[in-house]
Amino acid sequence: MTKDYGKYLGSFMMFGFGAIALYRWHQTQLIFFLLLVLRDFAAGYYFLKRTPAEKKSGKAMSILAYVSSAMPLLYLSPSTVDKALLFTSDIMAIIGFLIVALATIELGTSIGISPAKREYVKTGIYKWLKHPMYTGYFVSEFGLVIINPINLVLFLLSSGLYFMRASSEKRILSFQFK
Repeated sequence: MTKDYGKYLGSFMMFGFGAIALYRWHQTQLIFFLLLVLRDFAAGYYFLKRTPAEKKSGKAMSILAYVSSAMPLLYLSPSTVDKALLFTSDIMAIIGFLIVALATIELGTSIGISPAKREYVKTGIYKWLKHPMYTGYFVSEFGLVIINPINLVLFLLSSGLYFMRASSEKRILSFQFK
């Protein structure tokens, strides 16, 4: 069995993303960034404990996956102070990150940023949603489009990267059933 040194790099990067998210929360006071801190710190912790992958995606997909994970840090602050829009954005962030948290807990030591074949999880929220993490990110990030329409460009790019990651995961995991 080979040693999974990538988990240390991944953990370090996720803790770094968490620190940046904490700064962004301090800057904007958006609950989205505070929840992003929790996501990044939880992912960093689980990376340290994760099991090695049986099959990994290539370097290019790994880079895209980490870029995709960092992209939420780039969302712009609200362009309006409309309390109803800010409230809606906060609710979407809470719902989205609740889905992400449930998926993270269910994955546990099978978590990874880059698509890889580890333990195949079919329980909990994965029983209901094929890609709950991406679904949660999609919901929470769309809330940022509501408060600043310029964020739509970043949202579309981010969503495209989530789709690419999901497609890569499907290819890697499809070997599990052969």
